[in-house]
Amino acid sequence: MEGSVDTVAIGICQIKQGYDHEENLSKALRMIDEAARKGAAIAVLPEMFFTPYEPFSIRSSAPVAEKAVDFLKQRAKRNGITVIAGSMPWEGDGKRYFNRAFVFDCAGDIVYSHDKIHLFDCTPPGGPQVRESDVIVPGNSLGAFETPWGKASVIVCYDIRFTPVAQLLADHGVRMLFVPAAFSTATGKAHWEMLVRCRAVEMQAYVIGVQPAHNPSLKYVPYGHSMIASPWGEVLLDAGQEETVELVHIDLQRVNSIRSTFPLLAHRRKDLYETVWKVRS
Repeated sequence: MEGSVDTVAIGICQIKQGYDHEENLSKALRMIDEAARKGAAIAVLPEMFFTPYEPFSIRSSAPVAEKAVDFLKQRAKRNGITVIAGSMPWEGDGKRYFNRAFVFDCAGDIVYSHDKIHLFDCTPPGGPQVRESDVIVPGNSLGAFETPWGKASVIVCYDIRFTPVAQLLADHGVRMLFVPAAFSTATGKAHWEMLVRCRAVEMQAYVIGVQPAHNPSLKYVPYGHSMIASPWGEVLLDAGQEETVELVHIDLQRVNSIRSTFPLLAHRRKDLYETVWKVRS
């Protein structure tokens, strides 16, 4: 595993999905291996990485999830890296599934999971119409996990649009925020870079957003353009539209430097307003 407590190599696995769930999973595992060979200490997959983001496909792919977890445990341990396993459909209320992101440490143990909190029931300008609540159960918790490089967290796709989430994570000292996502072409062009950079600036942290590669043969066409933004809002990576494994080294000392010279948290007027999580996580 490459990196010290101050620097870490992030491997972005921007997979081009098809409708063969088993092949998508196999490809994702190969991409994790490639990221590790390139020197990644953390490999990151997109939202619903082994299925296109379409209701029928999500339902039909759900039986792959438990197998995927077993394989991901093995890959993380074999390569000695942390794996942010995008997300996958996980058994929910019997009719719908959680949209669950798992984090595996370098020993292959599950150290964190996050169920997507906000559900995208929208018809955005440019389409397509999406009613996520037909197939997904919302999660009700938010948290963080420890890494050798400091505290990190995961949120999923639509969660990034909600500013209080970023504020709560900043309050908990999160230095790296991973965002597996599957923005459509329309919403991606309009808002993806803006949101990744805004959350990085608000949190004064690294935001690592990972999407599937663009594939116009799907009914729901993902945008691609996986992206990493620095605590100052600089774009360190734009992966473009094609399937790719990209490596980016980030310096966590920049989080400390920017937070100390530009102390947003200390300047927050807590005598006037506050952001509070209402349920126990």
